[in-house]
Amino acid sequence: MSSLTTTAGRARAAGRPKRRARRPPAVAVWLLVLGILLLPLLLFVGKMHSLPTSELLTKHASLAHVDPALRSRVTDILFVPLGALVVVVFRLLLGLRVLGPFRSVLLAFAFLATGITVGLGFLAATVAALLVVRPVVNAVRLPYFGRISIMLSVVAVAVALGVIVGSWVSYRPLEEVAYLPVVVVCLVGEGLARTVRKEGMRSGLWRAAVTALAAVIVAGLASLAPLRNRLILDPELVFVAIALIVVVSRFMDFRLLAGLNPKARDRGSARDDPDPLGDEEVEA
Repeated sequence: MSSLTTTAGRARAAGRPKRRARRPPAVAVWLLVLGILLLPLLLFVGKMHSLPTSELLTKHASLAHVDPALRSRVTDILFVPLGALVVVVFRLLLGLRVLGPFRSVLLAFAFLATGITVGLGFLAATVAALLVVRPVVNAVRLPYFGRISIMLSVVAVAVALGVIVGSWVSYRPLEEVAYLPVVVVCLVGEGLARTVRKEGMRSGLWRAAVTALAAVIVAGLASLAPLRNRLILDPELVFVAIALIVVVSRFMDFRLLAGLNPKARDRGSARDDPDPLGDEEVEA
């Protein structure tokens, strides 16, 4: 009897519309933003030449004295919040759908390694191959971990072939696909294939293109020498990007260009594997 009651209760709960979480008042959000900006503001003021703290903070609150190889790596990492801000602007302010919040940032780091032109070309070719291979792999009905491992192996083989072909034709940019993170390409291909299966080809290709566009913008920003130098001297500026993420997410959810998104076909009942990144988009 108790199990029947529990089942009936769950059914009633499932039939009721979900209540949206109550948002905190705007003043609380602005206080959070000010709290985030407090540290960079204090450091910025403390680094002014006229203050006695200038020399100390310039030396110990910057990356200027870090080993050059490590400094370049850390600077790339500092662009993650900026990349996240670009994705938030695309998804919330502009309303353009992407393949989840993480893939654009990961892809931007891949483009930094290979160059944007070569990275885009190789990404398109590899993702096309994954779209062809995935149905064949699914038809064999291997367990999920077997299927995703085969997809990862296909990307690794494609990277090796790209390097070999680049060596044959003496085309250095193609050889540099060896620097392309294999897992990132696999995740983008897997995300596209999942979207095509659930929403149709148009929606999948659109979201992949917007994801790549956001990645190109992030990679372009991360390649700007003045911006990189500023982050080396003032790494605390990453808190500004974090504060802007809060502002855009809370006050600028306008979705101005949402009408450009192709209408997704409803395939909610189709069975699919879990997203490796767990970054499925939930429509508001």
